[in-house]
Amino acid sequence: MPGDPQSGRARSGRTRSDRARSGRERAGFRARRGAVTGARPRVAVVGAGITGLTAAVEVLSALPGAEVTVLEAEPVAGGKIARHRADGYTVDLGPNGFLDNGADTRALADALGLGPRLRPAADAARERFLLRGGRLLPLPLGAASFAASPLLGPAAKARVLAEPLVRPAAGEETVHAFLARRFGSRAAALLAAPLVHGVTSGDPWTTSLDAAFPRIRALERDRGGLLLAALRGRLLRAAGRAGPPPRLTGFADGGMRVLVDALTRRLGERLLTGRPVTALRPAPGPDGGWLVETAGHEPVRADHVVVTVPAPAAARLLAPRLPGPARTLAGVRYAPVRVVSVGYRRRDLAVLPRGFGYLTVPPEPTRILGVVHASVVFPDCAPPDGVLLRAFAGGAEDPGFAELDADEAVAAVHRDVTALFGPAAGPEFRHDHVWPEAIPQYTPGHGARVRALLDAVAGVPGLHLAGAAYHGVAVNECVRDARRAASEVLTALRAAVPAPLSRGGAPGPRDDTPHHTPRPLPRHEEKQRDRHDPDPLRTDGTDRSGRRER
Repeated sequence: MPGDPQSGRARSGRTRSDRARSGRERAGFRARRGAVTGARPRVAVVGAGITGLTAAVEVLSALPGAEVTVLEAEPVAGGKIARHRADGYTVDLGPNGFLDNGADTRALADALGLGPRLRPAADAARERFLLRGGRLLPLPLGAASFAASPLLGPAAKARVLAEPLVRPAAGEETVHAFLARRFGSRAAALLAAPLVHGVTSGDPWTTSLDAAFPRIRALERDRGGLLLAALRGRLLRAAGRAGPPPRLTGFADGGMRVLVDALTRRLGERLLTGRPVTALRPAPGPDGGWLVETAGHEPVRADHVVVTVPAPAAARLLAPRLPGPARTLAGVRYAPVRVVSVGYRRRDLAVLPRGFGYLTVPPEPTRILGVVHASVVFPDCAPPDGVLLRAFAGGAEDPGFAELDADEAVAAVHRDVTALFGPAAGPEFRHDHVWPEAIPQYTPGHGARVRALLDAVAGVPGLHLAGAAYHGVAVNECVRDARRAASEVLTALRAAVPAPLSRGGAPGPRDDTPHHTPRPLPRHEEKQRDRHDPDPLRTDGTDRSGRRER
């Protein structure tokens, strides 16, 4: 396949992996020379979102003596994990949690001493809805509810039940194409847009299922389809051999910002905010390394640089040295997302919201992609007599919504809420936030492009990429990608010095991670994940809608 790092040898007869390995050896040689002279390893991280903060803390935890510097352009670290508090309401402007089957995020929280503050979503939030025909219709959670559901007619339901008879596809598919092939056109028309909107705010006709939902592809390939996997999960739970489905988990008294605050405290003065990186240059002199240039400040010298900023910014940094990978990064498109939060007094609502929230089924006459019933999911985010709703709009299919006047955006959300819950008055609390470049879009070919990109970068000593643009946009996936990049750094540094560099017992990433793939779970964690997540229909995109709650 063109662009695939495993598609043959270069003219010299050396494979790209050979060149990548020799690049890492050169990096190790340079680090070894520094170690011989007593210099401490120097690591710079560009970007202080959840990926950058995690990568920095992972390196620091494994190598307490390393000089770790994190450079962030914005005045506050955290990236899309942001919070607003006012009038007794607490709003997560980005993700409000992570799925508890994510071993990496849970391990990070535990290592930071945050275990006691973890809180699962309320039991009342288990139910999820689709907005169709002006009504909130529950997503079926079992055979009986599926049979009684008005979401599909008898013929469409029969086609869904035939899904186990459909053979796996040979190549990559979009989300809509996959659902239409396995479940029929009517089911695809019902589910494709909510599934994609709840995760990437993208277009189901152009979003790669293989890149955005690799687990769903794996269920088709390894377990005979989604329905058989769902049945297996239910049977295992009934027999007591599997845990409950994955559950959204956040942090008490502060939401996801609690995790960011703990990471920033761990880094202390190593975190430099208000420092936009303007260029990366090879450092002069025999020791090599990099000079990380920032506006108005002395360059930061580093043996390794981990670039975690969004793809367009990463493209600008790589362009002078790696024009090909830079073009790939520049081609990654981001969907804008507007987050409008409104709070009402309970007594002003004719109907109280139920469940986690809802996603909209086109062509519903609304511009809102979905609404999270935030005070149902985490009751402490609103006053005792308040109801907090977080609406999401814009995305790849309606970017113009992100450009509306704030009053227009709030009014649009209030109209939708009025139609469903009947508030007699306007909201007592409102907050409007726009993410112009919220979520990277994984179009067909994304996986092959990322493999080729990271393979090319592997040949440049001391340079590493990580973030939401590569292996997934969820919190769990960003944390895992951060650990992958940190593992690359640690592997190079440990190879440079024979004696162990890591502190005994300190939390840190594995050193045996392949260079261009996310860190694989150890077998016992893989089994634990399967035990907790055997049912794909409970992760129908809303498993990540908590994480798409950017």
